Amino acid sequence: MPNALVVGGYASSKPGERTYIAQLDGAANFDRPSLMPRGTDRKSAVVNELQRVNRNSLQGVAPALDALKAQGLLTSYEVNPLSNTVTYNVAEGHTAEAWKAINAINGVGRVLRDREVKLIGVEDVKEGAHVLMTFADTPAPTPGVEWNVDRVNAPKVWAKGYTGQGVTVGVVDTGIDVTHPALKAAYRGTKADGTFDNNYNFFDAVNGKTQAYDDNKHGTHVSGTIAGVATDTHVATGIAPGVKLISSKILSASGSGTMQGVMKGLEWMLAPTDSLGKNPDASKAPDIISNSWGSNNGKDESFRKLLQSFLAAGIEPVFAAGNAGPGKSTVGTPGSNPEVISVAATDKADKVASFSSRGPSPIKDANGSDHKPDIAAPGHEITSSVPGGGYATFSGTSMATPAVSAVVALLLSKYKDLTHEEVVKAITTSAKDIDTPGYDYNAGNGLIDADAALTAADAIVAARPKPPVPA
Repeated sequence: MPNALVVGGYASSKPGERTYIAQLDGAANFDRPSLMPRGTDRKSAVVNELQRVNRNSLQGVAPALDALKAQGLLTSYEVNPLSNTVTYNVAEGHTAEAWKAINAINGVGRVLRDREVKLIGVEDVKEGAHVLMTFADTPAPTPGVEWNVDRVNAPKVWAKGYTGQGVTVGVVDTGIDVTHPALKAAYRGTKADGTFDNNYNFFDAVNGKTQAYDDNKHGTHVSGTIAGVATDTHVATGIAPGVKLISSKILSASGSGTMQGVMKGLEWMLAPTDSLGKNPDASKAPDIISNSWGSNNGKDESFRKLLQSFLAAGIEPVFAAGNAGPGKSTVGTPGSNPEVISVAATDKADKVASFSSRGPSPIKDANGSDHKPDIAAPGHEITSSVPGGGYATFSGTSMATPAVSAVVALLLSKYKDLTHEEVVKAITTSAKDIDTPGYDYNAGNGLIDADAALTAADAIVAARPKPPVPA
């Protein structure tokens, strides 16, 4: 089965209630932040601008919402400032009346009923504490690493001194087992004495817990592909072992969640909070967000404004293309959105996996391009960490996505000031062509190559216009 979020059913905060998400009018102006170098000031500038827009949007909307609550049409509502939305609950029997009243409020835009999202089964699951795959008719992997790590040439980049150091990756998934020996050092909340500080490092949109955990396996598995180091029982699974990881849990033990939970998890990545959900701090936002989730509806743009905010903040959004292949136009959302780096999956023979979703995207960018996915990475029979200290082998574009996130981290560990356009150019122009010559809707620009991408980044930086010399 495909490994992606699918929409089905509805979610409510209490029995008998229905939950809705209203987008408020108002557009952020990211001109100034987008011109700033990557870093804390740029992230803070974007968050400040989003908060400004939300304050202005609420001036006329909040009194109307309070009035509807006083009338009993709304049972409660919550403002989500960084997405400029309001989540509100309606008691059974008042839905039609409340819908009409909400849509009549000046300043309220599109209203969506909160939808349930599910993470459906991972293909080809194999588990064991000592799983180590060997493959016939393929090059022998570098000793001490999993085959996919070697296939993207990560060890060659490590040899040049770049392991992802100085880069933080935010994993938006089912959580993370920070006690796993392959991941403990990578978790940003791990203190020198081995204990954990989860403030600003872990967020749980599902159960509201304050201690990092993963009750599904998926989040720990993708985290291991990003940063997993060798342990006493297993070789290294991580492509960027020098990064720091933070985690936003948006999916439950059964792999289900809600639209509002996903939005909260993404907003938290723009401005992480303490464990009580207070004191947001954009300076603690990651440099990359890795997202192995999405729906099969490639036309859905529900998260697009948030994705634009990540780009403006200098945070690279990497998303799975989906597992609805091999048919055409199967790329799902948010992997279909122009703002993201969309990832296809390949197998051990460097062929695009049959399950990997294909383009074109139904959403075109400003230049009219429908090119999604952008890039491919190993995603078939990928062995990585799972909760409890063990390892498992999963397949899906979910498994390919963290590989691309990790390669981007390797580039940023050398060139923290690469722009989004430069990152995309570096990984796409250097990719190994594995399908139809040139760009194709199956593999995108080809199989990602960390070493070639770093060389491409060297050339991009060298070709930048030189600043004028003072007279």
